[in-house]
Amino acid sequence: MDAAKDKQTAILEQNDAILDKFHEELKDSADGLNKVKIEDFKSPSFYLPPISKVFALLGFITNQKQLIDLFETTYETPLNISRTNKYAFFKQGVGLRTVSKIVNWLKIIPFPFEQLTTKKMMAKTIRSNRAGSNAGAWLSGVSGIQTIFKRFGKTKHEFTLLFDFIEQRCNTEVDLFLRIKEEVKAGKLAPDDIAAAWKAQDPLWKNNLYIPLGVIENFAELLLLHNQGKKLNEQQTLSTIESYVYLYFDFFLEAITHYEVGCRICYGKNKDKIENDLGMITKAIYAYSTQENIKTCFAGLLKEFKDVLSETIEETSYRKLATFIEIEESESSISGESIEDKQYNQLKDWRNGVNLPSSKKLTAFLQKLDEYAKTSSGFVTFDMCRIAMGVDKLVNEFLDKTKSENCNQADVEIIIKKVLANIPNYYKTNLKTEFEKRKPAT
Repeated sequence: MDAAKDKQTAILEQNDAILDKFHEELKDSADGLNKVKIEDFKSPSFYLPPISKVFALLGFITNQKQLIDLFETTYETPLNISRTNKYAFFKQGVGLRTVSKIVNWLKIIPFPFEQLTTKKMMAKTIRSNRAGSNAGAWLSGVSGIQTIFKRFGKTKHEFTLLFDFIEQRCNTEVDLFLRIKEEVKAGKLAPDDIAAAWKAQDPLWKNNLYIPLGVIENFAELLLLHNQGKKLNEQQTLSTIESYVYLYFDFFLEAITHYEVGCRICYGKNKDKIENDLGMITKAIYAYSTQENIKTCFAGLLKEFKDVLSETIEETSYRKLATFIEIEESESSISGESIEDKQYNQLKDWRNGVNLPSSKKLTAFLQKLDEYAKTSSGFVTFDMCRIAMGVDKLVNEFLDKTKSENCNQADVEIIIKKVLANIPNYYKTNLKTEFEKRKPAT
């Protein structure tokens, strides 16, 4: 206990100097009205989307104010400023007095900020910002999560492969963006040449096995026509959308399969199954992409849960799966409807992508499922559900974006499904790569 207290005291002492410097930098950044805010830089990159976008899809952090909430909850230390000011710190700005309160609050939280402000990390962040990449936020975010794992004595975990993948993407994108900036500076590339700018990013994708040759070039040319105000015909529109979808979903398919491979290797007990079976998230997304009766990725995952229970416990129907859903008295229902019917109708909604469960309801459902299966999946199945629902959000967002385009929505969904159907290949490649890395040197 004394050792833990000593460690905490040491962290707080180290934080003092770091946070004093941070405080001065915040004060120096005040605008003409003496307002201070934390800017949320976002680059519209397909190769490395903003970390905030991914967090929002997962329902983890949908706005920056929730970062404060996370610290308050984790360290059981409330920040005594108004809810409005918590939002304003990341939007319109707050006064210097509020800034002082925030910094003083951070000073009593034993989070090792030093690990986020090492010379190496700061150099990477500065380089990322200079490149105009999202890498800085990703590297800081990954480092912060790693710090939490280390706090619990874990250096290797299910996220290790995912974090390695993200770091590789960060380094690759920053290197390329800086080279492109140098070319612009040297006059080799015009800053307003959209087609050339996109073609300059071709090296990011040239070794990608899942993106057809010519996608970047085709996308750049059609995008240029679109920006010039030229009306694209339906075929050109669909071709543009297809190129966009290949590029847009690539990061997510890579990230999901890196995470899932990490989970299988970390928690899997049957080596043969690990080597030869696809992961459940991969199967769920593939089912949505290829089976007409699977309306969403989350529906695909629910089917996976049902199938696994049928294989390992006993034949399990959707109606049986529905019995794990908790129904509260306050939930409205049709007069005379039985609890079983309420549960089944709710499961049907989930499978159709409507009235999706809250985190609390989802957790209760998964706990009941674990009890039935006599297992303990911890956070893994919860994360799997959030990922599947996150992909559904991506799909729906994209369909909404293309509503006004000169094409049929059904054709757009066919394109999305065609791209998502590649996920088994992403999974197999990443699994094979990881096993090859683990082979003893000869």
